[in-house]
Amino acid sequence: MRYYTAVSGGVKAKRAYTTTLRQELAQLTRQRILEAARLLLVEGIYSQVTMEEIAREAGVAYQTLYAVFRTKLRLAEAMVDEGWPHIAAAVKLLETVRETSDAEVWLATIATMSRRIYEPCVDLERFLRESGDAELLRRYREVRRRRYERLSALRELLEKSPRLRPELTAAEAIDLIWSVSGPENYVELVFERGWSPDRYESWLADALGALVLRPASALPVEGELTS
Repeated sequence: MRYYTAVSGGVKAKRAYTTTLRQELAQLTRQRILEAARLLLVEGIYSQVTMEEIAREAGVAYQTLYAVFRTKLRLAEAMVDEGWPHIAAAVKLLETVRETSDAEVWLATIATMSRRIYEPCVDLERFLRESGDAELLRRYREVRRRRYERLSALRELLEKSPRLRPELTAAEAIDLIWSVSGPENYVELVFERGWSPDRYESWLADALGALVLRPASALPVEGELTS
């Protein structure tokens, strides 16, 4: 009886080890496929890149790729999701300055947040925009909508701020911030013109301030008599 128990326990341990090893291998295979997909899809044309090419780049059989993802759309969606886990932490930066009344601090934080979001994954957002696939384009529009909603938290501060340019409404200022801090400028300046991410972040903070705020020196001095 003791011998049977020992053997039985050993079999269970071996099975558990085998199952864990298979899961780890499956995860590694999935990661290789996602990396190959990102390499080919973001640099190529979505409609022209085939599943066979992705399988070959990943070094796996086509049947393996198909078993994991089934369709190119599901693979593309998984590729995008895999590249965006850092966004939640970047967005939390806005929470750290929510109580401040200093519009310049808000704009500098938006610049930092934008840089931290785009630096690891702006290629994926560009991929969604240029994919030509209806479902991926729907996801791209949803990303843009959520970005606008995050920035809208600044509207109330701008409405109360004496720094807001008098020719702008707070809603118009949000529109400008949303447009200028979009991923297109990051792609053009960092990828195409060779700016460093640090330079982009510094420029964006300055550009946003110049767009929507009047200089502090233009504000009346407290207690100053006005005609």
